[in-house]
Amino acid sequence: MTEDEGGESRPTNRWRGLVGATLVAGALGLVGRRPALLLASAVGVVLLAYARTTAAPPATVAVAHTVSEADPAAGERVAVTVRLTNTGERPLFGLRIADGVPPGWTVVEGAPTHGTALWPGATTTFGYTVEVGAGARGLDPATVLLRDPVGVVEREVTVADDDGFEPTPVTAADDEPALPTAITRLLGRKAVDASGEGVAFRSVREYRRGDPPSRIDWRRRARTGALATVEYRAERRLTVVLVVDARRAAALAPEPTAPTAIQRSCSAVERLYATVTDAGHRVGVATLGPARMWIPPGRGDAHRRRVHEQLPDAVSATPDDGDADDGAWLRQRVPERATVVLCTPACDDAVADLARRLEASGRPTAVVSPDPTAADTAGRRLARLERRQRLQRLRAGGVPVLDWEPGFELPTALARAGWLS
Repeated sequence: MTEDEGGESRPTNRWRGLVGATLVAGALGLVGRRPALLLASAVGVVLLAYARTTAAPPATVAVAHTVSEADPAAGERVAVTVRLTNTGERPLFGLRIADGVPPGWTVVEGAPTHGTALWPGATTTFGYTVEVGAGARGLDPATVLLRDPVGVVEREVTVADDDGFEPTPVTAADDEPALPTAITRLLGRKAVDASGEGVAFRSVREYRRGDPPSRIDWRRRARTGALATVEYRAERRLTVVLVVDARRAAALAPEPTAPTAIQRSCSAVERLYATVTDAGHRVGVATLGPARMWIPPGRGDAHRRRVHEQLPDAVSATPDDGDADDGAWLRQRVPERATVVLCTPACDDAVADLARRLEASGRPTAVVSPDPTAADTAGRRLARLERRQRLQRLRAGGVPVLDWEPGFELPTALARAGWLS
């Protein structure tokens, strides 16, 4: 833990215009022989003298952090508690701090800023929750702003905490993406409390006739001479449904020659289908829009061929004004407790409402959102802002969202967002 007592004292310009007001009040008081104006002028002179002679308090403040996870992976949420202590002999009346949240990390609860006053030796705490991004090596130094009691001068310093944490850096894959961390939490191979074939160690028991040789603990046999059988925790494969938004509202691109959001969503589903089925999960595929394709969850070569043959036709169906699809039919088809990955540019409220309804119905949902917006006109800038606010509301509702910017391949976008497992 370190503290920084430097930082140059500077005016805040809070009393800008006071010089002119003091002179005017003094002149009018003298000419009009009005004692009240002369008194006001005298008060102004005192305040100006104070502003010229005072300095901001020294930065005698120490910062310490407590985190819920000392070595988090990218994509995990970490609760951060910040403790501020006045280590000096003077009170700090106007203390403000902005904690050092690195670029690419997202504050999902609370705020990394705080304002307070501290007497000598006093301590205060505040906290927030952050979703760890990829690449950063820990919290940046905090920025601390200190002001005098009336706020006319201030001092800004940076204060580091040597006890901060360093998450494991994440790098992008060169070919097929691994399961996104946000989706892995939803998918994960969930263990059931039973013994059987699996990969998670459960217990060691006495050998019984007929136990397969592959499950005998040969190290214990060599050490003690006794036979024992290793039992593993059985695993349950989950059901995943990948959805492509192929409605008219999704047939957008940032420029005429760029792929549309529908094409990019289709590409994402093809990649994720291969990754999720290779992990052993059953996968279904659906499209919103004029075709309304539905392929029930399954596995195997025949199922894979069916997806590859039907998906291109479904997403190439010509969108028209009558394809408004609120996804009510999809909510009826998706199995209970299935995980849904919705690929959509999220350029209207209907699809965002669908994601929230799926999540609320007990079907864990994540959104992969190819960005089709541009910023070359005022209208397009407004559409971009509305889309970002829509995605932020989804995140606030507990739906993981990947904002997939144009110009990046899906593995790169997953790595940049900290979604690679």
